[in-house]
Amino acid sequence: MTKMAQGYQAGSQTRSAEVIVVGAGVSGLQTAHKLQQAGISCIVLEGSGNVGGQTFARSTFNEVHHPRTYAVAKECGLIDEHQPIRGKAMLEGFDAFEHDDQPALAAEDAACLFQIQAILDTLSKRSETSAPTMTVAELVSSYGATPTVANLANLWTRTIFGLSSNNVSALQFLSHCASCGGLLPVLENLSSSSEELVIPEVSHKVASALAQRLSEGTLQLHQKVTQIDHTSSDSCMIHTASGDVFRSTTVVLAGSLSMFGELQVCPTITAAENWEMMRNEQGFSTTVDVVFDQAWWQDRGLSGYAHGLTGPITLVRPSGIEIDGLCSLSCQIAGEQARGMWLWLMDAEERETLILQHLSTIFGGNIPRPVQMIEQDANPLLHGQQCLNYTCGENAAGAATRQASWKTQGNIHISGADTSGIWRGHMEGALTAGERTAIDIVAAFGTSHAIALAPRL
Repeated sequence: MTKMAQGYQAGSQTRSAEVIVVGAGVSGLQTAHKLQQAGISCIVLEGSGNVGGQTFARSTFNEVHHPRTYAVAKECGLIDEHQPIRGKAMLEGFDAFEHDDQPALAAEDAACLFQIQAILDTLSKRSETSAPTMTVAELVSSYGATPTVANLANLWTRTIFGLSSNNVSALQFLSHCASCGGLLPVLENLSSSSEELVIPEVSHKVASALAQRLSEGTLQLHQKVTQIDHTSSDSCMIHTASGDVFRSTTVVLAGSLSMFGELQVCPTITAAENWEMMRNEQGFSTTVDVVFDQAWWQDRGLSGYAHGLTGPITLVRPSGIEIDGLCSLSCQIAGEQARGMWLWLMDAEERETLILQHLSTIFGGNIPRPVQMIEQDANPLLHGQQCLNYTCGENAAGAATRQASWKTQGNIHISGADTSGIWRGHMEGALTAGERTAIDIVAAFGTSHAIALAPRL
């Protein structure tokens, strides 16, 4: 338990602050940290006993594309843990390749991939697109994608949105790429460069460092928020499962959008209504850690980073953590097939069999039997989505309208990583969302204190 949680036990008192932040993920802690720097009192309520939330915990990042992550990691003293990536990467069906290179594609596929990447990168940087009603699959097909390139485009959307390329609109995809600086930075983020910083569990380490910088008593763990009453125009009442009641002028909802499935907001806000409407159209992404008694991939000259094309696994990365001689590969399980593995009422053993079979295929077979497989989300159908299909629309105005629905509504601010304008669902997006929310609140309060801003993309 951190020092902020000491001295307070659930159910002991009712407390008040100018701002109550719901969720101790990276975005919520960043919001609280920036608000306290500006002299605004706040309390952070977290239902679990840990900080860090469900931000997509990539262990690699770089200063150019992730300036906020880099700045906070450096400020928190995490950069000293820099570990260069050793070994080659894998793409299912291809030979191993260096991280700064591409797999050995056939000449036709390589030329096609280069052309389509250039075209989509250009399109993503334009203010408007001429093909908003196309899907991504239709868009790349219109530019002559070979079957291999079409499979790669499908991998991109499954990894980012948890949906196949024929279920993601071109507008949605290009809009996401634009928010990250173009298609090429997005693709770099999906892979891993030898020049990137590697910090295992970076999101949890940054969250812990941010939590330690909050004033004593700010962070309240084991305080699961069940109801928010913002009937009054100048105050909110926040109820927790422990029976405690917190009062504030402003509330920040800083968890995943899936929190709306368990949280009662009175009166209902547009964000909660949209979440209910989108339950059946959201993407699916969850994480399964496969634990081994040895890092067998290193013996093969591999880094442990890989992508899958044909099965439920989209992304594999080493956890970078060894406990009692055990090490693990963290697998992102995403897309419609992955969602079906839980909807089909498979038991854990059946899911493990499918995942292990696909992992073996990705790495060319003959991998050792794991010691254990750990599903990171207790209920991934509700909590496992890292990126949602909520920005699609028939035109740019429609997409902008849906994005706007996650912004400030009265005295409630939406600040989860899922709602970020850049790198949605990722570490950089979480920090951006937290910073943006703090700026909005400071402006609304009219405080004369300034917020220190991190470098921008």
